[in-house]
Amino acid sequence: MNSPIVVDLPADPAATEWLGAWLGEHLLPGDVLGLVGELGAGKTTLVRGLARGLGVDDADAVCSPTYLLVVEHQGRCRLLHADAYLPGKLLGFLEDGGLEYLFDASAVAVVEWAQRIQNHLPGRRLWVEIAMAPTGGRRVVLRPEGDPGFPWLAHLPKIP
Repeated sequence: MNSPIVVDLPADPAATEWLGAWLGEHLLPGDVLGLVGELGAGKTTLVRGLARGLGVDDADAVCSPTYLLVVEHQGRCRLLHADAYLPGKLLGFLEDGGLEYLFDASAVAVVEWAQRIQNHLPGRRLWVEIAMAPTGGRRVVLRPEGDPGFPWLAHLPKIP
């Protein structure tokens, strides 16, 4: 299944966290998510939920890694949370050997502003595009790339 899935969320950030938690429950080591969205769209909120779904020890500690490049969170599966808002900084890290670290097959990697470094991402990835919806909520587009895709996305339940 490589067709995009569109999810409309209410304005409540808890709904964005819920979606992240559901995704996190299904992700496996080696999975890579590329997050795309403007400032304030909810990328970090989604990652906080994703951390809960991955069983991260302190999911509430998840915050934007803009000035840290990559933050590692321990849980049932390690979460590597990176930010390409300052693409030159992250690209320098990746080109100096950081690719092996960030895309470690034993961890889930999430990159905010991933479109800025898309040529460095593995071919198999899940794009998560988040935008403010005209209704005041958020519209999330989940777009799997590569084989095998993310077939479990077909079972996404209705947002509570």
